Amino acid sequence: MLVIIAAYGIWQARNFLRGPIIRLEIPREGEVFNERVVTVKGTALGAGHLLLNGRAILTNEKGEFSETYVLAPGVNDIEIRARDRFGHEETVRRMVFLK
Repeated sequence: MLVIIAAYGIWQARNFLRGPIIRLEIPREGEVFNERVVTVKGTALGAGHLLLNGRAILTNEKGEFSETYVLAPGVNDIEIRARDRFGHEETVRRMVFLK
């Protein structure tokens, strides 16, 4: 019985133990843009703090975010970093290009 209770507790705590999860939908890796202003869009699950290239951004109640970002000519590195309240971090990077 004790083993079942412990297993159930671990199963319920799995989301807290693994940390935040970032799903970056837009932009895709290596995407080439003709316009300077792009939308960075995705979902961050379990994130207490979310940063886009060091700037704090907000999510809605579903964890979705959508932020405009101004590209520099040439190669641009976009970084989304999420941290949960336990200090776990997740980082997703995309390299995109502006013609």
